[in-house]
Amino acid sequence: MTSPRFSVIIPTLNEEKFLPHLLDSLVDQSVKEFEVIVVDGSSKDRTVAIAQGYKRKLTLSVVVSKQANLPLQRNLGAQKANASWLVFVDADSVLLPYFIERIDRFIADQNPQVFTTWFRPDSEATNDALFTLMSVMTIEGSLLFKRPNVTPGPLTVIEKATFESVGGYDEDHAFHEDLDLGLRLYQRKARYAFLRETLYIWSLRRFRSEGTMKVLQQYVRAALPIIFKGRAMKQMPGYVMGGHLYGKSKKPKSVLAQYERKFKKMMKELFE
Repeated sequence: MTSPRFSVIIPTLNEEKFLPHLLDSLVDQSVKEFEVIVVDGSSKDRTVAIAQGYKRKLTLSVVVSKQANLPLQRNLGAQKANASWLVFVDADSVLLPYFIERIDRFIADQNPQVFTTWFRPDSEATNDALFTLMSVMTIEGSLLFKRPNVTPGPLTVIEKATFESVGGYDEDHAFHEDLDLGLRLYQRKARYAFLRETLYIWSLRRFRSEGTMKVLQQYVRAALPIIFKGRAMKQMPGYVMGGHLYGKSKKPKSVLAQYERKFKKMMKELFE
């Protein structure tokens, strides 16, 4: 049996509402030289059963971890992978139909060791579009100014040998394990690239559920140790993984009041 070109690794926890969209997008890929590895963190919903149901449509395996831990689950997927390239993708992302085809061509043309791609938000809201543009510009800036590699959790493609050479994800990082991986790859001088073509849809469900200011505040706090100490945070109070967190909509507060309260809190934490 010929080994697949790519192993698509999907960590899940209670993602029955979101996972089918990603798996459907994999079914619709223009080329099929890949396997799918769903690594579940012992979900309480139908996530595992839904994933198992796609075995008729995809070369797919399911690994169930006793512990819900994002870097651990990604490492378990990498250990099971048969391909020379790993595609780490969040369960709420959606890949465009030519994703596999385009990243394969990009690897042949550019010879990177790790990369990500342009992306678009999962809504037509102006604020979501602006925030996505800012995120793309951040990645572009890291390349322009030769800063540590950006290896986004929603989508990172990496050569398996390169991934193994830095020891994979640090399982002690409950938060920003992706930034930690990028820092270690940067220190090893891994060849990083940015495929400038929109190839996946980025879910902003956390921003909508928790509030953009709260998530941005987390990002600012997480950036400080990277800037001043050269390392990523391992914990972020209040950060929890899992699709079950987004099942119920919260009653929105006044935008002005919410902004003022969170801005004051952020300033207090930064300067105390």
